[in-house]
Amino acid sequence: MAMINRVAYGIARMKAQIENRILEGLTTKEAVAEASVALNINFEEYCVFQNLKSEACASGKLTTDEGMTIYACLGSGPASFNKQTVEVKTILTKLLSELLKSKCVA
Repeated sequence: MAMINRVAYGIARMKAQIENRILEGLTTKEAVAEASVALNINFEEYCVFQNLKSEACASGKLTTDEGMTIYACLGSGPASFNKQTVEVKTILTKLLSELLKSKCVA
């Protein structure tokens, strides 16, 4: 049985949540655009994320499929990531936070 790609699932779920919040008047497209800019990363953060992603795949915390999804979303550098949709940035930023926390605990 194939495992679900938790990263892709999270991105799809976040997209639906954002769209619903806009439709329900709980947020605006402008606020979402501002949040997206706030989630931009720099080169150092990009490198840290790539390394943590690789370590998480090697240790089995992430599947190869999830690692490849992250790799594709991060792109070739911060400029690529910073062009991603807000739902991609949100899920990957949350994942980065979780990977950093688990590294500090370990």
